[in-house]
Amino acid sequence: MVTAANHSRTLGDGIVHPTAKTYVKMGDRIAKFIKDNTATPPAPDPKPAPQQNIKPITATGQFMFEIYMDIYTDSGVLHYMHNADRNFSLDIEFSLPFDNTSDRSVGEITIWNMSQISFNRIHEGNRVVVNAGYHGDTGIVFDGQIYKTTVPTREGGDLNYTLRVVEGTDYRKLKHVSLTFGEGTDATTIINKIVQVSGINLNFVSLGRNYVFKEGYTVDGSPFDALSDVADQTRSALFYRRGQLTLRWLYDAEVTGNFTLDSKSGLISSPTMERRDDDWIESDDDDGQGRYEYSADSILNYRITTGEHVHLVSEFVDVWAAVLSGEHTFDGTNPTTTLELGVK
Repeated sequence: MVTAANHSRTLGDGIVHPTAKTYVKMGDRIAKFIKDNTATPPAPDPKPAPQQNIKPITATGQFMFEIYMDIYTDSGVLHYMHNADRNFSLDIEFSLPFDNTSDRSVGEITIWNMSQISFNRIHEGNRVVVNAGYHGDTGIVFDGQIYKTTVPTREGGDLNYTLRVVEGTDYRKLKHVSLTFGEGTDATTIINKIVQVSGINLNFVSLGRNYVFKEGYTVDGSPFDALSDVADQTRSALFYRRGQLTLRWLYDAEVTGNFTLDSKSGLISSPTMERRDDDWIESDDDDGQGRYEYSADSILNYRITTGEHVHLVSEFVDVWAAVLSGEHTFDGTNPTTTLELGVK
């Protein structure tokens, strides 16, 4: 069917490839073969079972997985999508971690067959926002900047363009400040003053304890480092949540994404458990991250990120836990979220 008579040129590999017209003819023949050799499905049950109000995400729904990606360049926003529109869909892959530390998580995004005009518009520092999920139910899995661009490469006839991205805003580059707080000043007062003076955009949710600095507290340097130090004293986590710097005690009552993770809602592995700190004897050993840690895998769920409260249920596990860290990944076939959860 594919011969030297019906091709217009060879690609870079020097092999004869069919023309677009030949591809159409091949598709028509394959479709006809499937139709002619597939049995007619049985008629539906006249009395189908009632549907639930909420349809759980399951592995069988992965073919509906969609990605929406925006890159904010100096000359406008580049919009990319995967599976959402056949006429404009590009293959997109990613590995996007998240955790409960003040370090900005570093990820990687690969876009296949982007135009040369487009990737010439992309530069370090451009904002990137990635939404992912399933048809009719997508949400943010990443919000940050490009910190390193790469040289496009080819694999066969496909162009591979990889972006290395980092989450959130880099507050470590802010100019240093000098602040002095008197004896008996509490953590809340210090945090609010640091944020006010430095201009840090902080989502201040809660503290594990409003620690009182009996001998006072002095800031003479990076306001971000001082904020991180005070957070440690309060047994709270300073972390980036979908690009937003957040200060929170992970086990507070401020539920932001309360849901059950089980086999019906996407759990694809048996959770494992380990004790976080065998030396936890006194209250001062409590770092606010919990005594136990569970590891689990789910089909990709944008709702899962640091600080979310999850009801983890399996054959041998039934616990309420807070998400400590994890990673959203898509390799072109399998959309997956791995997660570590803490139990206090």
